Amino acid sequence: MLAGLLQKISALHRFRIVAAILLLSLMALVACEPPLVLALRHTLFDSYQRLFPRVPTTQPAMIVAIDDKSLAAFGQWPWPRTRVAQLIDSMQSYQPAAMGIDVLFLEPDSHSGAAFASQQAGLPPDVIEQLRALPSGDSKLATALARGNTILGMAPDANADAATSRMPRLAPVRISAAALQGIPRLKGVLTSVPEINDAASGRAMLTGDEEDGIIRRVPVIARLGRPDATGTISEPIVLSLGLEMFRLALGSAVRVHQRDGDGLLVTLGELTLPVATDGRVWMRYSKHDDGRFVSAVDVANRTVPREVLESKMLLLGITGTGTVDIKTTALRERVPGVEIHAQLIEQLIASDHLERPDAALGLEVLAMLVAGALLLWWIPKLRVHLVLLIFVGLCGAFAGAGIGLFLWKGLLFDVAWPALSSTAILGAMLAASLAVSERQRRGMSEQAARMSGELMAAQRIQMGLLPDPRVVFRHETRFQLAATLEPARGVGGDFYDCFMVGKDQLFFVVADVSGKGLAAALFMASAKSNIKSAVLQKPNDVSGALTDAQIALSRENPEQMFVTVFAGILDVSSGRLAYVNAGHDAPYVRPPNGAVARLAAAMGPPLCVIDDFAYQPEKYQMTAGEWLFTETDGVTEATNPRGEFFGTTRPETLLAGIDANSAPAAIVSAMIGFVHDFAEGAEPADDITVMALRWNGETTATPAGGN
Repeated sequence: MLAGLLQKISALHRFRIVAAILLLSLMALVACEPPLVLALRHTLFDSYQRLFPRVPTTQPAMIVAIDDKSLAAFGQWPWPRTRVAQLIDSMQSYQPAAMGIDVLFLEPDSHSGAAFASQQAGLPPDVIEQLRALPSGDSKLATALARGNTILGMAPDANADAATSRMPRLAPVRISAAALQGIPRLKGVLTSVPEINDAASGRAMLTGDEEDGIIRRVPVIARLGRPDATGTISEPIVLSLGLEMFRLALGSAVRVHQRDGDGLLVTLGELTLPVATDGRVWMRYSKHDDGRFVSAVDVANRTVPREVLESKMLLLGITGTGTVDIKTTALRERVPGVEIHAQLIEQLIASDHLERPDAALGLEVLAMLVAGALLLWWIPKLRVHLVLLIFVGLCGAFAGAGIGLFLWKGLLFDVAWPALSSTAILGAMLAASLAVSERQRRGMSEQAARMSGELMAAQRIQMGLLPDPRVVFRHETRFQLAATLEPARGVGGDFYDCFMVGKDQLFFVVADVSGKGLAAALFMASAKSNIKSAVLQKPNDVSGALTDAQIALSRENPEQMFVTVFAGILDVSSGRLAYVNAGHDAPYVRPPNGAVARLAAAMGPPLCVIDDFAYQPEKYQMTAGEWLFTETDGVTEATNPRGEFFGTTRPETLLAGIDANSAPAAIVSAMIGFVHDFAEGAEPADDITVMALRWNGETTATPAGGN
């Protein structure tokens, strides 16, 4: 049943159904968001940022870099905690708004007196006691951290035991229950040693999410879950390093609530940050700037101008060769990980955010559907150049919408997949159209081949209807007759005929049917048959025979065709010629040793033009050796590539130049050759028929050259 239904559907509609299935498949693929879809989407979003990177207008954050210069001055990392404490004190001397430490102190200070005593065997007991009594580097660093607004980083620990891991002290965050649902839960975190960790004013997340090795989004809110003694899970909120530094700098509470539209909104005083429901924020990157960095050794020596660091948010991070955590941004720049936190702070201050609404995916799938439906509807109906114009317009609209929304509202819409699906639909439908066209072309070629074969068969039949004078009159010595017909389109409307009507009467006719091709050929066959029948019924009355033939033709002439005719009956014993000219060009005659002249006209209208017209005969006496030549208008209307006509004077000139004693076959051949030379290969405008008749006289021998 399905196969029968498909057979009833046209090929183009079948291809349209296939293209529609392809469109729906692509829509389903995009809706599922597999890695392939995400890879192309992220590449598009990255291209937006590379084309239009954020331009910083302020520099609220500075990075105190433990760089190669600092490592050369103070030794390789890790430094003694006392050295780090001195650096923290130097940073605080610049009175920053807040300080974020992008370094983890996971192990106790290996440079403390106690650590040294445990590593040295054989020391006197009193020396060991004195070393253990020395203040530890961890306590000095804790003291330094406690003097200002300092935030220590934490790293997620997927292997932590939530039930037994130490829960860090976190700042309170007000968050609605609805907003809490989509925020991911951290199983545990890695923190600095308790003495150092507890001394800081705040604790925050350090790492960002990497997709394809590129940090495009960073988590700014997470929840840290841990069951209490009753089994209830308390879930304090963990902020990112940049966000926690803002909280301390502003002394403002952090609130998280759902927006009326999509996602969440984080507020810190007057500042707001749009966040996705999963607690992540899209980074809006500016280009890497060395001006964000100052060397830790210069800060420790307090040689950095005060205005560079004062009231700024200072980030301490490691950037030295071999010790730095390198990250790749959406701008395809490789930067120290600490710079990501600085850029987030700049982004928050400038309120220059990127968002991808929860409804974006649905709108993108809808755009695929609308664009695909338009192409499916219009491609079969329009010319290719209009279809390509619509396609280019759609792709241009997608590109303009994507860039426009990015620049205007910082919205991230994936227009790559709608454009790609439109390209796939266009390709599928154009391929279908080409396949249908090719099938039609093959069908037309086969049909043309069949028609060509039929035309050739029709031509053979038509030419078979014409007598061959060389065969018909091969034993005749009283006259010679030659004729030929060249159809312009395989078959045509010209014809000639010649036959004896009794012992001494030769009937001959040359005629031209109006029109060309098959219709003219069919009418030609009817005209030839009717004329021959009428002549055989009235063998001595050529005018009466044509009148009767016209009556018979008019009865079966629905297309209102007509035919010009020159017909004659020659008494081959005496040379007397009776003839009728029905709208045909007058023939040429040439007596022996005489000039070429036109035969006197016995004009009447072509057959089937005027009903009941009575044709009047004309008489002419031929002399022995005289010949008569007649042709159809295919000769006079032949043209060459320059558009020139053969005309009526050229035939007469050619005939005048032929030897008066030439045989009819030679005259016919010369005229056909002259017409071909003039046409220079141009397509013939009409059928060409010529006939030459020579009366030798009853007792004259046959001249050389035959019929």
